[in-house]
Amino acid sequence: MTYPRRRFGSLSLEVPPGLFPDDEAPEGFAAALTAAMPATLRIRMIALDGAPDLAEVLRGRAGGGPPRQVCAMGEAYVWPGLSAAMEGSPRRTAYAFESKGQVWFGTLSVPDDLWTDYAPFLEGVMLSLDIGKRPAPSVPLFAGAGVPEVSQRTVLPDPVEGMRQRLAEMGEETVRLILALRFDEAEMRVRQIDSDIYGANALADAYEAALHQSPSDQNILDRAVFWAEHAFPEPHTDIEAEAYRTGAAARVARLRNVFRV
Repeated sequence: MTYPRRRFGSLSLEVPPGLFPDDEAPEGFAAALTAAMPATLRIRMIALDGAPDLAEVLRGRAGGGPPRQVCAMGEAYVWPGLSAAMEGSPRRTAYAFESKGQVWFGTLSVPDDLWTDYAPFLEGVMLSLDIGKRPAPSVPLFAGAGVPEVSQRTVLPDPVEGMRQRLAEMGEETVRLILALRFDEAEMRVRQIDSDIYGANALADAYEAALHQSPSDQNILDRAVFWAEHAFPEPHTDIEAEAYRTGAAARVARLRNVFRV
């Protein structure tokens, strides 16, 4: 399953629900994300500094297990890079992708007891890296190998993206029906397109937009609160559940700030 891309300047990543900006990251990171618990992904740019291959960069900065080849699946390109375990606790993994002498260096950090839940989840974000242009590697991944080739990504029509587009196109009509207090009809039309999380989010957005236009309508507020609390997927862990509760509470508070008696 693909997630909506979040952009950090020219860089973009597929970011699932439950990840938020990492406010505790030091300055200088191109992108920094965190879960509710200290499970983080931080990406910065570093210079190749004369390293003859990408494995040498990882050996100097990771110091853990042997590098393994990975690929970043960007929006249009497949970009070979390397990953390696890092020493120390919490458990960490380093990722490196090089283009024109610059290295996009990512660090995934997860407490040992949460590794199984969060490491694959965060690695998927890292391996969706797109820098906004076709990468141009200049050094091999390993000593003695050739410079890796970036390939065009074969992108098949995405049924999820098509569904999200239909929901977006129906947004104004959904708000109009809500303002007319035709809640059942508005919800039925949206749920006919998607009865799962995308439809729930579309309804949460539509009710919030309607509340801004009619901020003293208690019925609209009540439905807006309902969909704000149901616009998250089923959690896989207690930590994820707490993150979703926090997100829902923040959205409900925003709705109540709009409401005027």
